[in-house]
Amino acid sequence: MDRSVIMRSVVYRSSFLSMLMFLSTIVHGQLTRPGNPLPLHYPGLKSIAVYELQVSEQEKKWAMNGPGESLLKPARSGMLIDSDYSPDNAGTWDTLTNGTRVWRIAFKVEGARLLSLIFKPFHVNSGTKIFLYDPMQQTILGAFSDLNNRANQVLATGQIPGEMLILEVQIPPFASSAFSLTIAHIGCDFAEKAGQKVFKDGWFGWSGACNVDVACMNQADYQLVKNAVVRIVYFGNERCTGTLLNNTREDGRNYVLTAEHCINTEDDANTAVFYFSYESPYCKGPDGSSSKSVSGATIRATSSNLDFSLLELIEPVPLNYHPYYAGWDNTAIPPASAYSIHHPQGDVKKISIDTDPPTVANFGDKYNHNTHWLVSRWETGTTEAGSSGGGMFDPYNRVRGSLTGGQASCINSVNDYFQMLSHDWKDYPANGNQLAYWLDPLDTKTNLIDGFDPYRNFWESGDTLSNILPAEIMQLDENNLGWGAWSGHNSLYISQFAERFAQKNKKEVLGVILHTAHNHVASAASHLVVKIWQDQELPGQVIYEKVIPLVDLSANAVQFIEFDSIVSVTDSFFAGYELFYNNPLDTFSTYMAVNRQIDPFSTAYIFDNQWYSLENYTGGSLNSSFAIMPVVFDSIPNDGPSVESSSEIIIYPNPADSYSWIEFKQMLAYPVRLTVYNVQGDIVADKEYGPYQRSLRLETAGFGMGVYFIRAKRGEQVGVAKMVVIR
Repeated sequence: MDRSVIMRSVVYRSSFLSMLMFLSTIVHGQLTRPGNPLPLHYPGLKSIAVYELQVSEQEKKWAMNGPGESLLKPARSGMLIDSDYSPDNAGTWDTLTNGTRVWRIAFKVEGARLLSLIFKPFHVNSGTKIFLYDPMQQTILGAFSDLNNRANQVLATGQIPGEMLILEVQIPPFASSAFSLTIAHIGCDFAEKAGQKVFKDGWFGWSGACNVDVACMNQADYQLVKNAVVRIVYFGNERCTGTLLNNTREDGRNYVLTAEHCINTEDDANTAVFYFSYESPYCKGPDGSSSKSVSGATIRATSSNLDFSLLELIEPVPLNYHPYYAGWDNTAIPPASAYSIHHPQGDVKKISIDTDPPTVANFGDKYNHNTHWLVSRWETGTTEAGSSGGGMFDPYNRVRGSLTGGQASCINSVNDYFQMLSHDWKDYPANGNQLAYWLDPLDTKTNLIDGFDPYRNFWESGDTLSNILPAEIMQLDENNLGWGAWSGHNSLYISQFAERFAQKNKKEVLGVILHTAHNHVASAASHLVVKIWQDQELPGQVIYEKVIPLVDLSANAVQFIEFDSIVSVTDSFFAGYELFYNNPLDTFSTYMAVNRQIDPFSTAYIFDNQWYSLENYTGGSLNSSFAIMPVVFDSIPNDGPSVESSSEIIIYPNPADSYSWIEFKQMLAYPVRLTVYNVQGDIVADKEYGPYQRSLRLETAGFGMGVYFIRAKRGEQVGVAKMVVIR
């Protein structure tokens, strides 16, 4: 490698945060394992049992319109169908040639636009994987697994578009087939716009035209506070808004404030799904990603007289969701102005602004008198059904209340009522009916507290690495190829593409930005694999990879692919992707720097049976860099939200042959020290991995047959498990 190449890496430090604001994020929602459902067709496939569920036109009408007129503002466009389907009484069982047992069942609801499931009970064994998908496998949720086991044995899923949903359970031969799995409810949404394939989310675009995307407001305060706002989906289709709140310990307890008329029972909370970062990537932009979600909560405090519920999420909120815990003010002094960030109709995040002080008012006889703030008129935006529970923020970005309802709409944006935090605080003495006990656990008796960003230092240390200089033109180079481009599918059937990044210090890689050029997808199964390689001169050991469906990428777009675990790299490393050649052919490529002829240097590498620099492969005629840009950090956070975590180790397959996966139920901000002992107590493997790891591959090909003990240490947590190697 020419020395000039090493010096050409450009760091866009100043533009990192602003760049992330305009990128589409591609991640897996909820707690899931890697994996894929079986193909739609394979030799010996048994017909899937399809259960057609009948919903009358009257039931659909009631589901769409609700019981009657109301000034409350939850969004509703569907219903729950009670059921008791399980592998014991329904569906189709099959056994593959490798011994894997498969259970499949399909549900069809005529006229449905979105379908979802609520399992109760849900408790599966290690190795079992569960998927939900549509009949064309264009939308796939999962793999759900024992990572999703909880004490309450409840799991609610996201939505699958269309009239039919297929559930698939895979049980490998090494896993126990004993498990508890019952489909207790099937969520149906009949909204006319929901489930359209051009959108990633069924409720995108449902709010009125007067609503303002939060991305339209460039103020730093709004762009930080928005990370506290979540969309809540319960009963499979009803939508409200909630806000993560800070507490006086500032320990990142995942408290969410919403309206009591949205969530008021433990069953409601247990089966709710909470969506983070669901917003348009830019002002008046397209649909955003709704894949950042966690499932389930428990009620800590609630009051029907005051219309508030304080929930605590059951699952941890991953670092890559960028959670922010909003501050609050429990005084009854009206703020000088107010704003709210919310999800009208369940749409992407919107912002409403009132430049005048709210006044104390009475919402109605059902609620205690004079316990609401009245926003007489919104100067910017409005609220709608789905905005219920959304926070009212003051000029200091502290929560002062949560939305109950009102008359505001795009036609006339007047008279919205927010339950006053000052009354929620301690109007009632019982811990289960007040906020004070939970939000002031130190009993400081403070009246206000600012927001808390547990990963602030981490996010501020971010850089975007690029080998393309700011003044260089990017293009798609197709010279001397029969078809395709040098950065993607082409007539030479080159399969892998990488960029070399020379670093002197350790870096933490959060993800990779791809500036895509072409993306013609020929099949729903088409995908690429984003990879990180270690080594100096040529891509060597793969230290991270992530499968990305091509349908999730857009042509001619800048897209951020966020990793499920933070990847530690030292010195030089490579970032890129592997493509596959299907029939019919896909056509994917990224942009490249214009061919450097005056001052030639190249950082691009391609794989054609072996690795070559693009310069050498083309005989020096093409000197360029691919538009592949890792997002890196100088350090990782030493402390984050404290969660009650289990040190249990999950091993699969077990018994192992050539490899096994070591998994943890939660990612922690600590490096992992993995030590393997044989029965004589000898160390046969000892390796340290970076922090934020959930899944580690342990190579066992060099182990003899027998019993081994694995010790995993993460911070102060130590877990020990037994593994068997059989061949």
